[in-house]
Amino acid sequence: MLFALAVLESLAFLPKFKNAAASAGFILAFAVPLAVVTAICGWLLSLAGGYDEKLLAWHKWLGIATALAAAVAGICFQRRRVTAYRAVLFFTVGLLMAAGHLGGSLTHGSDYLTRYAPSPFKKLLGLSATKPPTKILSESELRQLPIFIGVIEPIFKNKCVVCHGSQKSKASLRLDSFSAILAGSENGVILKPSNAAESPLVQRLLLPIDHDDHMPPSGKPQLTTGEIQLLQWWVAAGAPETNTLNQLQPPPEIIAALATK
Repeated sequence: MLFALAVLESLAFLPKFKNAAASAGFILAFAVPLAVVTAICGWLLSLAGGYDEKLLAWHKWLGIATALAAAVAGICFQRRRVTAYRAVLFFTVGLLMAAGHLGGSLTHGSDYLTRYAPSPFKKLLGLSATKPPTKILSESELRQLPIFIGVIEPIFKNKCVVCHGSQKSKASLRLDSFSAILAGSENGVILKPSNAAESPLVQRLLLPIDHDDHMPPSGKPQLTTGEIQLLQWWVAAGAPETNTLNQLQPPPEIIAALATK
């Protein structure tokens, strides 16, 4: 609403659209209270923890500044200080864009703007437009892979680290390293080596997707059946770090799951 109002005020500078912002008072009457409510909700959400502290601090204070600036813009408008109102409004939109960008970084990772950007845009920024082709490994090559780095870590990296990594770690849980996985979360350990059925990590993966405790949450990329099988087998095998597949002697169904994950 604030951004739309800024666009209308910009159009109002043109004689042809001088009445474009005629509804400014009506828009501000909704936008200012909503900006304050949004800042309060964001502050409450931040109390849950699990976010990069520096990034969170910038996002929080920019969000609060946005709400305060919106209120100042509303006061200036009410007092018919048109020049001051417009200056504060455009400043507010600048704060809003900065706060919104940092909010996106907190939720989706610092590269969220470029990760799914169109290829021409990536090329313009000097980024790789396409992912390098995935090498198809033979069964003998698969069996020589270190189990964690070669098999388990990529699953966590692709499906879990966006919420449980260095920039964001919900429930104080990180899944971006072997030691962090063993450390568990604020609720305790998530793995019970050699006992997949009693491991909270596996239990949550197997819950119905609409269950509140199912992981990953509904709407996020889900693990495939093969990936879940691999994690179950890994935990049941003692959750080793450096052993190769060949040393662990996986059954045929695990090799098949690995080839299709």
